[in-house]
Amino acid sequence: MEALEAITTRRVQRAFSNQAVEPEKLNAIVDAGRHAMSAKNQQPWQFVVIRDRDTIAKLGAFCTTGKFVPEAPALIVVAKDANNQWADVDCAQAVQNMADAAWAMGLGTCWVGNFEAEQIARLLELPSGWALFTVLPFGYQNSQKPPQAKPLKPRNEVVHFERFGNHQG
Repeated sequence: MEALEAITTRRVQRAFSNQAVEPEKLNAIVDAGRHAMSAKNQQPWQFVVIRDRDTIAKLGAFCTTGKFVPEAPALIVVAKDANNQWADVDCAQAVQNMADAAWAMGLGTCWVGNFEAEQIARLLELPSGWALFTVLPFGYQNSQKPPQAKPLKPRNEVVHFERFGNHQG
């Protein structure tokens, strides 16, 4: 799948089959994150790849709005440098790269944003100076609950040329 196709067809996936995600695909996803842009090339991220079912279940219990997390065959937890002022922006770019790379390889994910960060940090033994950024569950589609397309706002509502309000390009 071409990059632009992956970006424009990617869907949020909250239901997963129980098919294992191949280690080489997880490595490729992490590498996509590692190649994200970052301010001053500081790369303020760490990636924790989780495939152990018990750890996934424990971590999933700490994801308040991610009740689907325990169903995923793999997780990648993104930690950020707590002392880097640009870490949120940089880690967000890494997450986007990983989501697009996963989709291009036939996998899906959903950015989990509401969780008990301290509990997860303790579970994963994050060292001092690192904070939880997000939890990303990865897996193949559940054929009974495929991800659905959501409508985009029309271009003329969100794209402006030269000045705000000018929709003619």
